[in-house]
Amino acid sequence: MSAAQKKKKTKKKTTRKPPVWKWTPLRKKAALLLSLGTKKYEDVASEVGVNERTLYDWRQSPIFLEEVDRLTLKNELATRAGLLRECLKGLDLKKDHIEGDKNTHLHYVQAIAELQGLTKQKVELSGNMGMEHSGGVVMYFPDNGRDPDVPKPEKPAEKQ
Repeated sequence: MSAAQKKKKTKKKTTRKPPVWKWTPLRKKAALLLSLGTKKYEDVASEVGVNERTLYDWRQSPIFLEEVDRLTLKNELATRAGLLRECLKGLDLKKDHIEGDKNTHLHYVQAIAELQGLTKQKVELSGNMGMEHSGGVVMYFPDNGRDPDVPKPEKPAEKQ
């Protein structure tokens, strides 16, 4: 064996450090589009101008996911007030086309009540919105302990 063969360096296996996350305009745009929740991953990737695999890799980063979560909470549609506005806007849009959908108005009222957290006391509503057929929706509203028919929880006996 020659001396040159003995001095052959062996490669050490090095652990690869994860790359430092840097926000770019494309990543910011992707995070914003994902936070809206209205597009598929493929659509977001094509709108941003990256490969679907690239978007997948970005979504594996906790930093990227935290930003998507933050933007989602900041988004108007994620708030109760925003959802109520959307519900009312949808009802307004359907107002003229309600003939074939007898329960639309009542379903929107029910959705609004659920958004407000009004889901305890049972109230039955029925209405026909000027049509010959009527429908009914059961809704629950909190009674704050005023309903005499609802048994109140018993207080535990005091220790002496």
